[in-house]
Amino acid sequence: MIVDHDLKLVVLHVPKCAGTSLRGAFIEDGSNRAVENLFDFEFDPVLKRQVDRAHRPLMDLRHRPEWRFLQRYRVVAAIRHPYQRLASACREFLKQKSRATEMQVSSAPPSNEQLLAYLRRLPAAMDSHDLRWVHGFPIHWFTHYGQRPKVHHLLRCSQLNEDLTALGEQLNWPSSLREKLALVGTGAGRRESDDLEALQRNADLRAMANLMHADDFTCFGFQREKSDFQDPELASLIERCLVVGNSHDLPLPNLTPEMRWYYGRSSPKPTLNLKPTRRWRPKQ
Repeated sequence: MIVDHDLKLVVLHVPKCAGTSLRGAFIEDGSNRAVENLFDFEFDPVLKRQVDRAHRPLMDLRHRPEWRFLQRYRVVAAIRHPYQRLASACREFLKQKSRATEMQVSSAPPSNEQLLAYLRRLPAAMDSHDLRWVHGFPIHWFTHYGQRPKVHHLLRCSQLNEDLTALGEQLNWPSSLREKLALVGTGAGRRESDDLEALQRNADLRAMANLMHADDFTCFGFQREKSDFQDPELASLIERCLVVGNSHDLPLPNLTPEMRWYYGRSSPKPTLNLKPTRRWRPKQ
């Protein structure tokens, strides 16, 4: 997350959506402006767990002092197709796991076995908000507070250069910043260490994205392809998670459409109705 006080702007860093490149451009250009760069890891004493300061879901950010800037400033975030993003998230997980796996995925995509191991643990990681899987959390966790969008302007990675150019003109950003963002938009300096296209087409990855990131497809208008789980272990896990059943029989409490308690109460999972952005209303 970047807060540029002079431009009265917040750039939310959605994981695996060009956020590192955008962050770099704003930091470099903002050397003479009041720019806050939230980064690194820490134990959050309020949440009582480890968090990634660079990528904070808004449910976490809500209790932080930086939240007030989402109320006062324009808020921008970049988004990416869930299939591409989940493939990149798998690679990022392995980059951060060990030196050996970092070296491996710097020159080759994750293996099918590595992808399956990642996907099998992702539902539980999301259920517990485990920061090691933060790159695979849904986009709307970083752009919405509950059902309320907190972003005014979305940048789509599929048309990043056009979106950055248009937004820079609309908001009258400094020419020096626009020049740096133009380089980001055209991919200058970006090192493509491997081709993730085959990973993006993987049936299990697509089925997982369709399920776990379902609200992202609907909210942001991404195209979804029908896909079924091919891995028996993964298919069995998801089938057990999606059962409407007794609370203590469920493997994960947050995926079930309805959790039922033995004394008669139940807690259904509501359907979200998300709008992608909110309207900018200048403070008087």
